[in-house]
Amino acid sequence: MARIARIAVVVAMLGLVLTLALAFRRDPHDIRTGTVGKPAPAFSLARLDGSGQLSLAQYAGKTVVVNFFASWCLPCEQENPALVRVYERYRGSDVVLIGIDYQESADGGLAYVRRMGISWPTVADDDGRVALGYGVFGPPETFFIGPDGVIAGRHIGPIDEPTLVRAIEAIRTAATQ
Repeated sequence: MARIARIAVVVAMLGLVLTLALAFRRDPHDIRTGTVGKPAPAFSLARLDGSGQLSLAQYAGKTVVVNFFASWCLPCEQENPALVRVYERYRGSDVVLIGIDYQESADGGLAYVRRMGISWPTVADDDGRVALGYGVFGPPETFFIGPDGVIAGRHIGPIDEPTLVRAIEAIRTAATQ
């Protein structure tokens, strides 16, 4: 009986090791969630600069990149230069970048936006309701919304310029076919 118990423990431990090994092989930025392939949740939020409301509906028919960030998020600071370059690259085109300040005061978010040189539209999601609708785990997270209003992709964690450009161009190409 003791031998069977030892074998069972060994088999269980091997199963745990195999499960962990497979889990760590996955790219942690590529987490499949129920939001990709579904309509982007609508939102209307106050702009951090106090200039009124911004709604996702304003950008219907455009490619929209939604980036959830926070001033207390170090990876958000790390990804910011890539976002700035991509914003400048697509500025004035059919691509829109929207920053959503995640669960902090508008004052904290506005100070961060000014310090980081962010010039794209930014809004406050101080209670996290919009983030909850998108299934955000925590900042930074970036969502890619096609002109049809459907979430085409999601990136969890800090994003780099090549990843941003690839996702945007994939949406633009799909929209013209």
